[in-house]
Amino acid sequence: MQRQVGVELQDQNGHVRRDQRATDHRVAQHAQIAHHVVTFSCDLRRRRRPIMPRLPDRCTRARHGRLRPSRYTAIMPVDLDARVVSNVRLSADYNVVHLEAPSLAANAEPGQFVMVKPTAGLRPLLRRPFSICELLIDAGGAPTGFSLLNKRVGVGTTLLYGVEIDQRIGCLGPLGAGFAAVDPPETAWMVAGGVGIAPFLSLASALQRRGTPAMLFYGGRGADDLFYLDAFTRLDVRLVLATEDGSQGEAGLVTASLARELESTEATRPTIYACGPTPMMRAVADLAASHARPCQVSLEPVMGCGMGGCYSCVVPTRATRDAPAHLVRGCIDGPVFDAQQVVWDRLAPVV
Repeated sequence: MQRQVGVELQDQNGHVRRDQRATDHRVAQHAQIAHHVVTFSCDLRRRRRPIMPRLPDRCTRARHGRLRPSRYTAIMPVDLDARVVSNVRLSADYNVVHLEAPSLAANAEPGQFVMVKPTAGLRPLLRRPFSICELLIDAGGAPTGFSLLNKRVGVGTTLLYGVEIDQRIGCLGPLGAGFAAVDPPETAWMVAGGVGIAPFLSLASALQRRGTPAMLFYGGRGADDLFYLDAFTRLDVRLVLATEDGSQGEAGLVTASLARELESTEATRPTIYACGPTPMMRAVADLAASHARPCQVSLEPVMGCGMGGCYSCVVPTRATRDAPAHLVRGCIDGPVFDAQQVVWDRLAPVV
C-alpha cells in the first residue's frame, strides 16, 4: 500500500520515492502559469485601451461637468518640474516655498491645489496635495509662479521643508474645483484655522479686484500658528483673530468670534468660506445654516492621485433635486464644496 505525500510516494515500510508523473504534472502547471503571466504582461504593453482609463481623460470628463459643470473648466493640468525661488522658514515646523511655474500659475484659480513630489526618488512614493497659496506676479502683471504653505508632519512635508533654492520639484496642477463665485456677494467672510489659511490669500486678492469687502476670522493654538497677517492687511481685509492660549487676538475658538459677528450683523448677508480642521468647518457650516448664509468649505481629504482615479478622497454628499445621496471625489468634485451638501457624520477623519 502506498500513500502520496506531495509529489512523492511512501510505502508501508516508510520508504519514499518520487512520483515522476506527479512531478511532470506539477512542472507543466508552473510552466502554464508562467506563460499566462508573460502573455498578460505583454498584452498590457500593447493593449490599445488600458485597463484603467487614463487619469487625464477622467479629469477632462469630470471638469466638463457631470455634477457641477459651472465649477469646472476645460483647461488641463500641467505636469512639470517647478524651480524653487525661495524657501522661507516661518518656524521650526512651518515654511513657505515660492515656485517658478508660469504655465501652471496662469490657469490657477482660488481654492485649487497642486500635487507635489519634493524628490525624484520613490520616497515618498505618492505626491502630496497642497493648496495654491499665493500667485506670484511680475511687474507686468503676468503670473510667474505660486507659493505653498507647508507644515512639517511626515516624510513628504519634511522633504518640502528642506528644499533648496534652484532645486526642482515635481508639480501637477492646477487641480480641483475652487471657490465658486457668488454674484454679487454683499461681503465675504473667510474663516481659517492654522494652515487652513493657505487658499484664502489668492481668494482675498480676487475679492479685492472685484471690490468685494472681506473679513478674515483666523484662529490657531497660539500666535505662532497665525500667518500672512500683513499680507491680508495690505489687501484691505478686516482681521478678527483668536487663539486658544490668548497669545494673540481673543482667547478661545475662532467660531465663537464668528457666531458673535453673525448675531450682531443680521442685516448683512455675507458669503462664508471656511478651511481648517474638520470640527471647525463643521461648526462654521452649522452657524451658516442657522443664519441662512451661504457657505463653502475647502476640505482636506486624503488623496493618492489628485486626478479622480484612486477614489481615496471620497466625500459623502446629501441628496438634491438632481441627484441622490452619493459619494463624490474630493479631488475633482472638490476640494471646495457647498457646506450644506456635505454629510459631516460620515466624513472620513484626516490622519
